[in-house]
Amino acid sequence: MTGRGKLVVTILILAVVGFGVYRWWDKIAPAGKSMNPSVDTAAVKKALDAAKPTPAAADISSKLLAGTNAVSLVDGSSIPPVSGVSDYDKPMKDGKLIVEFPINVWPGWAPIIVANNGMEPNEGSVFFKKYGFYVHLALVDDPVKARDLFASGHSHVLWGTLDMMALFSPELVKDSRTVPVICQQIDWSGGGDGIVSRGDLHNINDFRMKNGHRRKVVLAQNSPSHYLIMSLLIDAGIDPAEVDFKWAGDAPAAAKIFVQDKTFDAFVGWSPDIYTVSGEVPGTRLMVTTGSANHLIADVWAVRNDFYRDHPDIVANLARGIFEGMDMVRKDVPNAARLLSAAYKLPVEDCTSMIGKDGGVAEGDAHLANYRENSNFFLDPFNPSNFEVVWNRASTIYKSLGAITVPVSSSKVKAAGVLAKLGAEYKEVRDLSQPTFKAGAMFKNAEAESGEILTKSVIISFEPNKTGLNPQYDTNIPVMLDEIGKLAGAFGNAYIVIEGNTDASRKGVVPPDLVRQLSYDRADSVRRSILDKYKFDPNKFKVLGNGWENPVAGMTDASNPEHNRKNRRVEVKVFPLEKE
Repeated sequence: MTGRGKLVVTILILAVVGFGVYRWWDKIAPAGKSMNPSVDTAAVKKALDAAKPTPAAADISSKLLAGTNAVSLVDGSSIPPVSGVSDYDKPMKDGKLIVEFPINVWPGWAPIIVANNGMEPNEGSVFFKKYGFYVHLALVDDPVKARDLFASGHSHVLWGTLDMMALFSPELVKDSRTVPVICQQIDWSGGGDGIVSRGDLHNINDFRMKNGHRRKVVLAQNSPSHYLIMSLLIDAGIDPAEVDFKWAGDAPAAAKIFVQDKTFDAFVGWSPDIYTVSGEVPGTRLMVTTGSANHLIADVWAVRNDFYRDHPDIVANLARGIFEGMDMVRKDVPNAARLLSAAYKLPVEDCTSMIGKDGGVAEGDAHLANYRENSNFFLDPFNPSNFEVVWNRASTIYKSLGAITVPVSSSKVKAAGVLAKLGAEYKEVRDLSQPTFKAGAMFKNAEAESGEILTKSVIISFEPNKTGLNPQYDTNIPVMLDEIGKLAGAFGNAYIVIEGNTDASRKGVVPPDLVRQLSYDRADSVRRSILDKYKFDPNKFKVLGNGWENPVAGMTDASNPEHNRKNRRVEVKVFPLEKE
Protein backbone atom coordinates (compact mmCIF):
# COMPACT_ATOMS: atom_id res chain seq x y z
CA MET A 1 0.00 0.00 0.00
CA THR A 2 1.31 3.50 -0.88
CA GLY A 3 1.73 6.27 1.67
CA ARG A 4 -1.40 7.88 0.33
CA GLY A 5 -3.32 4.64 0.62
CA LYS A 6 -2.29 4.29 4.25
CA LEU A 7 -3.55 7.80 4.89
CA VAL A 8 -7.09 6.84 3.90
CA VAL A 9 -7.60 4.40 6.74
CA THR A 10 -6.29 6.83 9.34
CA ILE A 11 -8.41 9.71 8.12
CA LEU A 12 -11.56 7.62 8.13
CA ILE A 13 -10.89 6.25 11.60
CA LEU A 14 -10.40 9.73 13.03
CA ALA A 15 -13.35 11.12 11.05
CA VAL A 16 -11.15 13.98 9.97
CA VAL A 17 -10.76 15.10 6.43
CA GLY A 18 -7.00 15.26 6.02
CA PHE A 19 -5.09 17.19 3.54
CA GLY A 20 -7.84 16.62 0.97
CA VAL A 21 -9.84 19.36 2.72
CA TYR A 22 -7.48 21.73 0.98
CA ARG A 23 -9.41 21.08 -2.19
CA TRP A 24 -12.90 21.83 -0.78
CA TRP A 25 -13.75 24.56 -3.18
CA ASP A 26 -17.21 23.10 -3.46
CA LYS A 27 -18.13 25.33 -0.49
CA ILE A 28 -17.67 28.36 -2.67
CA ALA A 29 -21.39 28.91 -3.08
CA PRO A 30 -24.91 27.66 -2.61
CA ALA A 31 -26.51 25.98 -5.59
CA GLY A 32 -27.40 28.29 -8.42
CA LYS A 33 -28.13 28.14 -12.10
CA SER A 34 -25.99 25.62 -13.96
CA MET A 35 -23.29 26.97 -16.21
CA ASN A 36 -23.42 23.77 -18.27
CA PRO A 37 -26.70 23.76 -20.23
CA SER A 38 -26.26 20.09 -21.05
CA VAL A 39 -26.82 19.07 -17.40
CA ASP A 40 -30.20 17.37 -16.91
CA THR A 41 -30.14 16.80 -13.15
CA ALA A 42 -33.52 15.08 -13.04
CA ALA A 43 -32.46 12.51 -15.61
CA VAL A 44 -29.12 12.00 -13.88
CA LYS A 45 -30.82 11.53 -10.49
CA LYS A 46 -33.12 8.95 -12.04
CA ALA A 47 -30.12 7.14 -13.50
CA LEU A 48 -28.33 7.23 -10.14
CA ASP A 49 -31.38 5.83 -8.37
CA ALA A 50 -31.51 3.01 -10.90
CA ALA A 51 -27.79 2.26 -10.55
CA LYS A 52 -27.71 0.22 -7.35
CA PRO A 53 -24.15 -0.01 -6.03
CA THR A 54 -22.73 -3.50 -6.00
CA PRO A 55 -21.29 -4.80 -2.71
CA ALA A 56 -17.80 -4.16 -4.14
CA ALA A 57 -18.67 -0.54 -4.97
CA ALA A 58 -20.13 -0.01 -1.51
CA ASP A 59 -16.99 -1.45 0.05
CA ILE A 60 -14.73 0.91 -1.92
CA SER A 61 -16.96 3.88 -1.09
CA SER A 62 -16.45 3.22 2.61
CA LYS A 63 -12.71 3.75 2.11
CA LEU A 64 -13.07 7.17 0.48
CA LEU A 65 -12.98 10.57 2.12
CA ALA A 66 -16.22 11.40 3.93
CA GLY A 67 -16.69 14.92 2.58
CA THR A 68 -19.28 17.32 3.95
CA ASN A 69 -21.95 17.17 1.24
CA ALA A 70 -24.47 14.57 0.15
CA VAL A 71 -23.37 12.01 -2.43
CA SER A 72 -25.54 13.39 -5.19
CA LEU A 73 -25.34 15.66 -8.18
CA VAL A 74 -26.03 19.37 -7.79
CA ASP A 75 -26.80 22.31 -10.04
CA GLY A 76 -24.04 24.75 -10.98
CA SER A 77 -22.93 27.36 -8.47
CA SER A 78 -21.74 30.96 -8.38
CA ILE A 79 -19.32 32.85 -6.15
CA PRO A 80 -20.89 34.67 -3.18
CA PRO A 81 -19.96 38.32 -2.67
CA VAL A 82 -17.47 39.31 0.01
CA SER A 83 -19.15 40.15 3.31
CA GLY A 84 -17.92 42.55 5.97
CA VAL A 85 -15.00 44.56 4.57
CA SER A 86 -13.17 46.49 7.30
CA ASP A 87 -9.78 47.73 8.51
CA TYR A 88 -7.48 45.03 9.85
CA ASP A 89 -7.17 44.01 13.50
CA LYS A 90 -3.97 44.76 15.43
CA PRO A 91 -3.62 42.05 18.08
CA MET A 92 -0.58 42.43 20.34
CA LYS A 93 1.45 40.30 22.74
CA ASP A 94 4.00 41.91 25.05
CA GLY A 95 3.92 44.99 22.85
CA LYS A 96 4.63 43.01 19.66
CA LEU A 97 2.24 42.63 16.73
CA ILE A 98 0.70 39.21 16.17
CA VAL A 99 0.33 38.36 12.46
CA GLU A 100 -2.88 36.37 11.93
CA PHE A 101 -2.03 33.75 9.32
CA PRO A 102 -4.74 31.15 8.55
CA ILE A 103 -3.70 27.91 6.85
CA ASN A 104 -5.45 24.71 5.80
CA VAL A 105 -4.52 21.05 6.21
CA TRP A 106 -1.86 20.73 3.55
CA PRO A 107 1.84 19.71 3.66
CA GLY A 108 2.88 22.90 1.92
CA TRP A 109 2.43 24.78 5.20
CA ALA A 110 5.02 22.64 6.99
CA PRO A 111 7.72 25.36 6.64
CA ILE A 112 5.75 28.05 8.46
CA ILE A 113 4.58 25.63 11.16
CA VAL A 114 8.17 24.54 11.73
CA ALA A 115 9.55 28.09 11.62
CA ASN A 116 6.87 29.21 14.06
CA ASN A 117 7.55 26.25 16.39
CA GLY A 118 3.87 25.34 16.27
CA MET A 119 0.61 27.17 15.75
CA GLU A 120 0.53 29.64 18.66
CA PRO A 121 2.50 32.88 19.07
CA ASN A 122 5.63 31.95 21.04
CA GLU A 123 9.18 33.06 21.86
CA GLY A 124 10.65 29.95 20.21
CA SER A 125 9.44 31.11 16.80
CA VAL A 126 11.96 32.15 14.14
CA PHE A 127 9.72 35.14 13.45
CA PHE A 128 10.01 36.35 17.04
CA LYS A 129 13.64 35.47 17.68
CA LYS A 130 14.98 36.99 14.45
CA TYR A 131 12.42 39.60 13.43
CA GLY A 132 10.56 40.71 16.55
CA PHE A 133 6.94 39.85 15.77
CA TYR A 134 4.63 36.96 16.56
CA VAL A 135 2.69 34.70 14.19
CA HIS A 136 -0.57 33.00 15.04
CA LEU A 137 -1.48 30.13 12.72
CA ALA A 138 -5.12 29.01 12.65
CA LEU A 139 -6.75 26.18 10.69
CA VAL A 140 -9.38 27.62 8.34
CA ASP A 141 -10.13 24.94 5.77
CA ASP A 142 -13.10 26.65 4.11
CA PRO A 143 -11.65 29.00 1.46
CA VAL A 144 -14.70 31.28 1.50
CA LYS A 145 -14.45 31.65 5.27
CA ALA A 146 -10.74 32.38 4.89
CA ARG A 147 -11.53 35.01 2.27
CA ASP A 148 -14.16 36.70 4.45
CA LEU A 149 -11.88 36.73 7.51
CA PHE A 150 -9.31 38.43 5.28
CA ALA A 151 -11.84 40.99 4.02
CA SER A 152 -13.16 41.75 7.52
CA GLY A 153 -9.63 42.33 8.84
CA HIS A 154 -9.61 39.46 11.33
CA SER A 155 -6.85 37.83 9.25
CA HIS A 156 -3.90 39.63 7.72
CA VAL A 157 -3.11 36.77 5.33
CA LEU A 158 -5.08 34.73 2.78
CA TRP A 159 -3.98 31.21 1.82
CA GLY A 160 -4.83 29.54 -1.47
CA THR A 161 -3.81 28.27 -4.86
CA LEU A 162 -2.99 30.93 -7.43
CA ASP A 163 -6.02 29.92 -9.51
CA MET A 164 -8.15 30.42 -6.37
CA MET A 165 -6.66 33.90 -5.94
CA ALA A 166 -7.63 34.69 -9.53
CA LEU A 167 -11.16 33.53 -8.75
CA PHE A 168 -11.48 35.59 -5.55
CA SER A 169 -9.64 38.75 -6.62
CA PRO A 170 -12.44 40.45 -8.62
CA GLU A 171 -14.43 40.74 -5.37
CA LEU A 172 -11.49 41.59 -3.13
CA VAL A 173 -10.11 44.42 -5.30
CA LYS A 174 -13.38 46.35 -4.99
CA ASP A 175 -11.95 47.80 -1.77
CA SER A 176 -8.34 49.04 -1.97
CA ARG A 177 -7.67 47.81 1.58
CA THR A 178 -8.34 44.18 0.68
CA VAL A 179 -6.48 43.90 -2.62
CA PRO A 180 -4.56 40.62 -2.15
CA VAL A 181 -0.82 41.29 -2.37
CA ILE A 182 0.78 37.96 -3.31
CA CYS A 183 4.30 37.79 -1.95
CA GLN A 184 5.54 34.20 -2.03
CA GLN A 185 4.91 30.79 -3.52
CA ILE A 186 4.79 27.99 -0.96
CA ASP A 187 4.75 24.98 -3.26
CA TRP A 188 3.63 23.27 -6.44
CA SER A 189 0.98 20.57 -6.10
CA GLY A 190 2.91 17.36 -6.72
CA GLY A 191 0.27 14.65 -7.06
CA GLY A 192 -2.63 15.92 -4.96
CA ASP A 193 -5.01 16.34 -7.93
CA GLY A 194 -5.82 13.98 -10.78
CA ILE A 195 -8.26 12.32 -13.15
CA VAL A 196 -9.42 8.70 -12.86
CA SER A 197 -11.10 7.09 -15.87
CA ARG A 198 -12.54 3.77 -16.94
CA GLY A 199 -13.30 1.84 -20.12
CA ASP A 200 -11.53 3.02 -23.25
CA LEU A 201 -10.79 6.49 -21.85
CA HIS A 202 -6.99 6.33 -21.62
CA ASN A 203 -5.72 9.89 -22.16
CA ILE A 204 -6.92 13.47 -22.42
CA ASN A 205 -7.40 13.28 -26.17
CA ASP A 206 -9.98 10.52 -25.65
CA PHE A 207 -12.31 13.14 -24.17
CA ARG A 208 -12.97 14.39 -27.70
CA MET A 209 -16.59 13.82 -28.73
CA LYS A 210 -17.05 10.90 -31.15
CA ASN A 211 -20.14 10.20 -33.23
CA GLY A 212 -22.14 12.65 -31.14
CA HIS A 213 -21.24 10.90 -27.89
CA ARG A 214 -19.88 13.00 -25.03
CA ARG A 215 -17.86 11.55 -22.18
CA LYS A 216 -19.57 11.98 -18.81
CA VAL A 217 -17.34 13.37 -16.05
CA VAL A 218 -18.22 14.18 -12.43
CA LEU A 219 -16.31 16.77 -10.37
CA ALA A 220 -16.68 19.73 -8.01
CA GLN A 221 -17.35 22.97 -9.87
CA ASN A 222 -15.14 26.08 -9.54
CA SER A 223 -12.38 24.12 -7.83
CA PRO A 224 -8.77 23.15 -8.55
CA SER A 225 -10.24 19.94 -10.00
CA HIS A 226 -12.27 22.03 -12.45
CA TYR A 227 -9.24 24.17 -13.29
CA LEU A 228 -7.09 21.07 -13.83
CA ILE A 229 -9.31 19.35 -16.37
CA MET A 230 -10.10 22.59 -18.19
CA SER A 231 -6.36 23.29 -18.52
CA LEU A 232 -5.68 19.83 -19.90
CA LEU A 233 -8.58 19.98 -22.38
CA ILE A 234 -7.34 23.32 -23.68
CA ASP A 235 -3.81 21.92 -24.05
CA ALA A 236 -5.20 19.04 -26.10
CA GLY A 237 -7.21 21.44 -28.28
CA ILE A 238 -10.56 20.07 -27.10
CA ASP A 239 -13.60 22.31 -26.68
CA PRO A 240 -14.88 21.71 -23.10
CA ALA A 241 -18.41 21.69 -24.57
CA GLU A 242 -17.50 18.28 -26.00
CA VAL A 243 -17.49 16.91 -22.43
CA ASP A 244 -20.64 16.25 -20.42
CA PHE A 245 -19.74 17.72 -17.03
CA LYS A 246 -21.86 16.80 -14.01
CA TRP A 247 -21.35 18.59 -10.72
CA ALA A 248 -20.95 16.91 -7.34
CA GLY A 249 -21.34 18.67 -4.01
CA ASP A 250 -17.65 18.16 -3.34
CA ALA A 251 -14.74 16.07 -4.62
CA PRO A 252 -15.28 13.17 -2.16
CA ALA A 253 -18.87 12.95 -3.42
CA ALA A 254 -17.56 12.92 -7.01
CA ALA A 255 -15.37 9.91 -6.22
CA LYS A 256 -18.27 8.01 -4.66
CA ILE A 257 -20.63 8.78 -7.55
CA PHE A 258 -18.02 7.52 -10.01
CA VAL A 259 -17.59 4.29 -8.04
CA GLN A 260 -21.33 3.68 -7.68
CA ASP A 261 -22.48 4.71 -11.16
CA LYS A 262 -20.59 3.05 -13.99
CA THR A 263 -22.16 5.33 -16.59
CA PHE A 264 -19.58 7.95 -15.61
CA ASP A 265 -16.44 7.79 -17.71
CA ALA A 266 -14.23 9.72 -15.29
CA PHE A 267 -14.04 11.79 -12.15
CA VAL A 268 -11.66 14.58 -11.18
CA GLY A 269 -10.58 14.69 -7.56
CA TRP A 270 -7.68 14.66 -5.17
CA SER A 271 -5.52 12.40 -3.08
CA PRO A 272 -6.09 9.95 -1.50
CA ASP A 273 -9.35 9.16 -3.35
CA ILE A 274 -7.78 9.20 -6.81
CA TYR A 275 -5.28 6.55 -5.68
CA THR A 276 -7.80 4.47 -3.76
CA VAL A 277 -10.27 4.27 -6.65
CA SER A 278 -7.69 3.63 -9.38
CA GLY A 279 -5.97 1.05 -7.22
CA GLU A 280 -9.02 -0.89 -6.06
CA VAL A 281 -11.84 -0.49 -8.61
CA PRO A 282 -11.37 -2.93 -11.52
CA GLY A 283 -11.23 -1.38 -14.97
CA THR A 284 -10.23 2.09 -13.75
CA ARG A 285 -6.94 3.91 -14.18
CA LEU A 286 -5.20 7.03 -12.95
CA MET A 287 -5.00 8.98 -16.19
CA VAL A 288 -2.99 11.98 -15.01
CA THR A 289 -2.03 13.77 -11.80
CA THR A 290 -0.16 16.88 -10.82
CA GLY A 291 2.74 14.52 -10.26
CA SER A 292 3.35 14.94 -14.02
CA ALA A 293 1.53 18.26 -14.52
CA ASN A 294 3.54 19.59 -11.59
CA HIS A 295 3.61 23.25 -12.64
CA LEU A 296 -0.13 23.83 -12.96
CA ILE A 297 -1.36 24.38 -9.39
CA ALA A 298 0.72 26.73 -7.24
CA ASP A 299 0.05 27.38 -3.54
CA VAL A 300 0.69 30.96 -2.44
CA TRP A 301 -0.16 33.42 0.33
CA ALA A 302 -1.23 37.04 0.13
CA VAL A 303 -1.44 39.92 2.62
CA ARG A 304 -3.99 42.69 2.67
CA ASN A 305 -2.92 45.77 0.71
CA ASP A 306 -3.24 48.05 3.74
CA PHE A 307 -1.17 45.67 5.88
CA TYR A 308 1.48 45.56 3.14
CA ARG A 309 1.54 49.36 3.08
CA ASP A 310 1.92 49.63 6.85
CA HIS A 311 4.32 46.71 7.48
CA PRO A 312 6.56 46.02 4.46
CA ASP A 313 9.37 44.77 6.73
CA ILE A 314 7.10 42.24 8.42
CA VAL A 315 5.94 40.97 5.03
CA ALA A 316 9.54 40.52 3.83
CA ASN A 317 10.47 38.79 7.09
CA LEU A 318 7.51 36.44 6.80
CA ALA A 319 8.99 35.32 3.49
CA ARG A 320 12.47 34.99 5.03
CA GLY A 321 11.14 32.95 7.92
CA ILE A 322 9.23 30.62 5.62
CA PHE A 323 12.32 30.03 3.47
CA GLU A 324 14.23 29.20 6.65
CA GLY A 325 11.38 26.88 7.59
CA MET A 326 11.81 25.03 4.29
CA ASP A 327 15.45 24.39 5.15
CA MET A 328 14.42 23.22 8.61
CA VAL A 329 11.86 20.80 7.16
CA ARG A 330 14.41 19.26 4.79
CA LYS A 331 17.06 18.97 7.50
CA ASP A 332 14.74 17.28 10.00
CA VAL A 333 11.64 15.71 8.43
CA PRO A 334 10.75 13.72 11.60
CA ASN A 335 10.54 16.95 13.63
CA ALA A 336 8.46 18.61 10.90
CA ALA A 337 6.12 15.61 10.87
CA ARG A 338 5.70 15.79 14.65
CA LEU A 339 4.78 19.48 14.47
CA LEU A 340 2.32 18.84 11.63
CA SER A 341 0.84 15.95 13.60
CA ALA A 342 0.16 18.26 16.55
CA ALA A 343 -1.25 20.98 14.28
CA TYR A 344 -3.44 18.77 12.08
CA LYS A 345 -4.34 16.10 14.67
CA LEU A 346 -3.04 13.36 12.37
CA PRO A 347 -0.59 10.52 13.08
CA VAL A 348 3.08 11.32 12.64
CA GLU A 349 3.59 8.61 9.99
CA ASP A 350 0.82 10.09 7.84
CA CYS A 351 2.33 13.56 8.13
CA THR A 352 5.70 12.11 7.11
CA SER A 353 4.06 10.67 4.00
CA MET A 354 2.39 14.01 3.23
CA ILE A 355 5.69 15.92 3.50
CA GLY A 356 7.83 13.25 1.82
CA LYS A 357 10.94 11.68 3.27
CA ASP A 358 13.13 14.10 1.29
CA GLY A 359 11.28 17.11 2.68
CA GLY A 360 9.10 17.93 -0.31
CA VAL A 361 11.66 17.75 -3.11
CA ALA A 362 10.67 14.75 -5.23
CA GLU A 363 8.48 12.93 -2.70
CA GLY A 364 5.31 13.84 -0.83
CA ASP A 365 2.21 15.62 -2.09
CA ALA A 366 3.74 19.06 -2.58
CA HIS A 367 7.09 20.32 -3.83
CA LEU A 368 8.20 23.07 -1.44
CA ALA A 369 9.35 26.08 -3.50
CA ASN A 370 12.64 27.59 -2.30
CA TYR A 371 13.91 31.10 -3.07
CA ARG A 372 15.34 30.24 -6.50
CA GLU A 373 12.08 28.63 -7.57
CA ASN A 374 10.15 31.63 -6.23
CA SER A 375 12.45 33.92 -8.16
CA ASN A 376 11.81 31.93 -11.33
CA PHE A 377 8.06 32.06 -10.68
CA PHE A 378 7.77 35.76 -9.84
CA LEU A 379 10.67 37.39 -11.69
CA ASP A 380 11.59 35.36 -14.80
CA PRO A 381 9.58 36.52 -17.84
CA PHE A 382 10.94 33.59 -19.88
CA ASN A 383 9.73 30.95 -17.45
CA PRO A 384 6.92 29.13 -19.33
CA SER A 385 5.13 28.41 -16.04
CA ASN A 386 5.63 31.72 -14.26
CA PHE A 387 3.16 33.77 -12.21
CA GLU A 388 1.62 35.54 -15.19
CA VAL A 389 1.18 32.34 -17.18
CA VAL A 390 -0.65 30.54 -14.37
CA TRP A 391 -2.66 33.63 -13.40
CA ASN A 392 -3.75 34.45 -16.94
CA ARG A 393 -4.65 30.84 -17.66
CA ALA A 394 -6.81 30.61 -14.53
CA SER A 395 -8.44 33.99 -15.19
CA THR A 396 -9.24 33.05 -18.78
CA ILE A 397 -10.70 29.69 -17.75
CA TYR A 398 -12.90 31.12 -15.00
CA LYS A 399 -14.10 33.93 -17.23
CA SER A 400 -15.05 31.41 -19.93
CA LEU A 401 -16.98 29.46 -17.29
CA GLY A 402 -18.83 32.58 -16.20
CA ALA A 403 -17.39 32.39 -12.67
CA ILE A 404 -15.85 35.86 -13.01
CA THR A 405 -16.79 38.73 -15.31
CA VAL A 406 -13.75 41.00 -15.41
CA PRO A 407 -10.41 39.34 -14.56
CA VAL A 408 -7.91 41.22 -12.42
CA SER A 409 -4.52 41.97 -13.95
CA SER A 410 -1.66 40.00 -12.44
CA SER A 411 0.28 43.25 -12.00
CA LYS A 412 -2.33 44.43 -9.50
CA VAL A 413 -1.69 41.56 -7.08
CA LYS A 414 1.90 40.38 -7.65
CA ALA A 415 4.44 41.82 -5.20
CA ALA A 416 7.60 40.87 -7.08
CA GLY A 417 9.61 43.52 -5.26
CA VAL A 418 9.60 41.54 -2.01
CA LEU A 419 11.54 38.68 -3.56
CA ALA A 420 13.72 40.92 -5.72
CA LYS A 421 15.14 42.62 -2.61
CA LEU A 422 16.11 39.25 -1.12
CA GLY A 423 18.19 38.12 -4.10
CA ALA A 424 21.63 38.70 -2.58
CA GLU A 425 20.73 36.70 0.55
CA TYR A 426 19.81 33.61 -1.44
CA LYS A 427 22.21 33.77 -4.38
CA GLU A 428 23.57 30.27 -3.64
CA VAL A 429 20.15 28.58 -3.62
CA ARG A 430 19.53 26.35 -6.64
CA ASP A 431 16.32 25.21 -8.35
CA LEU A 432 15.19 21.79 -7.09
CA SER A 433 11.87 21.68 -8.92
CA GLN A 434 12.94 19.86 -12.10
CA PRO A 435 13.86 16.17 -12.28
CA THR A 436 16.89 14.81 -14.08
CA PHE A 437 15.90 13.46 -17.49
CA LYS A 438 17.81 10.52 -18.90
CA ALA A 439 19.05 10.67 -22.47
CA GLY A 440 17.16 8.19 -24.65
CA ALA A 441 14.81 7.11 -21.87
CA MET A 442 11.69 7.84 -23.91
CA PHE A 443 12.60 6.12 -27.17
CA LYS A 444 10.74 2.90 -26.47
CA ASN A 445 7.69 4.45 -24.80
CA ALA A 446 7.20 7.22 -27.33
CA GLU A 447 7.27 4.90 -30.29
CA ALA A 448 4.97 2.41 -28.56
CA GLU A 449 2.53 5.24 -27.69
CA SER A 450 1.90 3.68 -24.29
CA GLY A 451 1.14 5.76 -21.23
CA GLU A 452 0.61 8.97 -23.19
CA ILE A 453 -1.12 11.78 -21.28
CA LEU A 454 -2.15 14.02 -24.16
CA THR A 455 -1.31 15.11 -27.70
CA LYS A 456 -1.34 18.73 -28.84
CA SER A 457 -1.53 19.27 -32.59
CA VAL A 458 0.23 22.42 -33.80
CA ILE A 459 0.19 23.66 -37.39
CA ILE A 460 3.45 25.40 -38.32
CA SER A 461 3.98 26.34 -41.92
CA PHE A 462 7.47 25.80 -43.35
CA GLU A 463 8.75 27.19 -46.59
CA PRO A 464 8.79 24.58 -49.38
CA ASN A 465 11.68 22.13 -48.98
CA LYS A 466 13.08 24.05 -46.00
CA THR A 467 13.36 23.04 -42.37
CA GLY A 468 14.03 26.37 -40.63
CA LEU A 469 11.35 28.37 -38.83
CA ASN A 470 10.58 31.64 -40.60
CA PRO A 471 8.13 33.91 -38.72
CA GLN A 472 7.86 36.11 -41.79
CA TYR A 473 6.56 33.14 -43.77
CA ASP A 474 4.21 32.04 -40.96
CA THR A 475 3.43 34.86 -38.54
CA ASN A 476 1.83 32.38 -36.09
CA ILE A 477 5.14 30.65 -35.36
CA PRO A 478 6.01 32.71 -32.21
CA VAL A 479 2.56 32.00 -30.76
CA MET A 480 2.81 28.29 -31.55
CA LEU A 481 6.27 28.02 -29.98
CA ASP A 482 5.00 29.82 -26.91
CA GLU A 483 2.13 27.31 -26.59
CA ILE A 484 4.55 24.38 -26.80
CA GLY A 485 6.86 25.99 -24.25
CA LYS A 486 4.01 26.56 -21.79
CA LEU A 487 2.83 22.98 -22.23
CA ALA A 488 6.33 21.68 -21.52
CA GLY A 489 6.55 24.02 -18.53
CA ALA A 490 3.23 22.90 -17.03
CA PHE A 491 4.32 19.27 -17.36
CA GLY A 492 7.65 19.83 -15.66
CA ASN A 493 7.79 16.22 -14.54
CA ALA A 494 7.12 14.68 -17.96
CA TYR A 495 8.84 13.95 -21.25
CA ILE A 496 7.87 15.89 -24.37
CA VAL A 497 7.88 14.21 -27.79
CA ILE A 498 7.77 16.44 -30.87
CA GLU A 499 6.65 14.62 -34.02
CA GLY A 500 6.96 16.07 -37.52
CA ASN A 501 4.35 15.23 -40.16
CA THR A 502 3.98 16.06 -43.86
CA ASP A 503 1.24 15.82 -46.43
CA ALA A 504 1.20 13.10 -49.08
CA SER A 505 1.06 15.39 -52.11
CA ARG A 506 4.44 14.07 -53.36
CA LYS A 507 3.78 10.45 -52.51
CA GLY A 508 5.08 8.20 -55.27
CA VAL A 509 7.40 10.93 -56.54
CA VAL A 510 9.75 11.57 -53.60
CA PRO A 511 11.34 8.66 -51.70
CA PRO A 512 9.63 8.08 -48.29
CA ASP A 513 12.95 8.23 -46.43
CA LEU A 514 13.64 11.75 -47.67
CA VAL A 515 10.18 12.92 -46.62
CA ARG A 516 10.59 11.29 -43.22
CA GLN A 517 13.92 13.06 -42.76
CA LEU A 518 12.33 16.36 -43.80
CA SER A 519 9.61 15.94 -41.19
CA TYR A 520 12.22 15.01 -38.56
CA ASP A 521 14.36 18.05 -39.32
CA ARG A 522 11.35 20.33 -39.12
CA ALA A 523 10.34 18.89 -35.75
CA ASP A 524 13.91 19.24 -34.56
CA SER A 525 13.95 22.89 -35.53
CA VAL A 526 10.94 23.35 -33.26
CA ARG A 527 12.76 21.57 -30.43
CA ARG A 528 15.86 23.73 -30.86
CA SER A 529 13.80 26.91 -30.90
CA ILE A 530 12.08 25.90 -27.65
CA LEU A 531 15.44 25.18 -26.00
CA ASP A 532 16.84 28.50 -27.24
CA LYS A 533 14.01 30.39 -25.55
CA TYR A 534 13.40 28.38 -22.38
CA LYS A 535 15.69 26.78 -19.81
CA PHE A 536 14.71 23.14 -20.29
CA ASP A 537 16.86 20.04 -19.88
CA PRO A 538 17.51 18.95 -23.51
CA ASN A 539 16.90 15.33 -22.45
CA LYS A 540 13.30 16.26 -21.66
CA PHE A 541 12.61 16.29 -25.43
CA LYS A 542 12.56 13.63 -28.13
CA VAL A 543 12.03 14.17 -31.85
CA LEU A 544 10.37 11.84 -34.35
CA GLY A 545 9.79 12.18 -38.10
CA ASN A 546 6.63 10.49 -39.40
CA GLY A 547 6.73 11.78 -42.97
CA TRP A 548 3.32 11.26 -44.58
CA GLU A 549 2.55 8.09 -42.61
CA ASN A 550 0.50 9.76 -39.87
CA PRO A 551 -2.29 11.80 -41.53
CA VAL A 552 -5.03 13.47 -39.52
CA ALA A 553 -8.09 11.21 -39.31
CA GLY A 554 -10.32 11.89 -42.29
CA MET A 555 -7.68 14.06 -43.98
CA THR A 556 -6.13 11.53 -46.37
CA ASP A 557 -6.94 13.04 -49.79
CA ALA A 558 -3.55 14.16 -51.17
CA SER A 559 -5.30 16.18 -53.91
CA ASN A 560 -7.20 18.27 -51.35
CA PRO A 561 -5.24 21.46 -50.41
CA GLU A 562 -7.05 21.74 -47.05
CA HIS A 563 -6.16 18.15 -46.14
CA ASN A 564 -2.55 18.82 -47.07
CA ARG A 565 -2.42 22.00 -45.02
CA LYS A 566 -3.66 20.26 -41.87
CA ASN A 567 -1.26 17.37 -42.34
CA ARG A 568 1.77 19.68 -42.48
CA ARG A 569 1.88 19.85 -38.73
CA VAL A 570 3.87 19.17 -35.59
CA GLU A 571 2.34 17.06 -32.83
CA VAL A 572 3.51 17.48 -29.26
CA LYS A 573 2.95 14.48 -26.97
CA VAL A 574 3.35 14.31 -23.21
CA PHE A 575 4.54 11.16 -21.42
CA PRO A 576 4.88 10.80 -17.65
CA LEU A 577 8.35 10.51 -16.22
CA GLU A 578 7.55 7.26 -14.43
CA LYS A 579 7.03 5.50 -17.78
CA GLU A 580 10.75 5.44 -18.56
